[in-house]
Amino acid sequence: MHVVIGGAHNGKREYVREILAGEQVEWIEAGACSRLPQSLSGRVVLAGIESYLSANHENEETAMEDVFRFVQAADREKLTIIVTDIGRGIVPADPHERWLRDVCGRLNQRLFREAGRITRIWYGLAQELK
Repeated sequence: MHVVIGGAHNGKREYVREILAGEQVEWIEAGACSRLPQSLSGRVVLAGIESYLSANHENEETAMEDVFRFVQAADREKLTIIVTDIGRGIVPADPHERWLRDVCGRLNQRLFREAGRITRIWYGLAQELK
């Protein structure tokens, strides 16, 4: 599994499109899903987890289970997950936004532990972390 992380509009999707150019890719924008697919094959890119969790979950345990069911259903050698780093800056005043920030932080920790490759994108520049 390859995890690509960076701030909003830092070039994560462009980077992934570039490294996977020429491959047949199923691109899943999770923010547009009411449920994550559980039947996957081939090269898969998952983006927008933060929007998906915000819209579809209020419980951390079920949110984590949902995402990792998706990860288990995919071929990890062909799975790329794009995450937005939302854990920096001012702590949100809104309780749901704080919850989302915390859940995404713990989710990213678990994704990073299980990933074979991690790339941070900083304004279009790629830095391999793992």
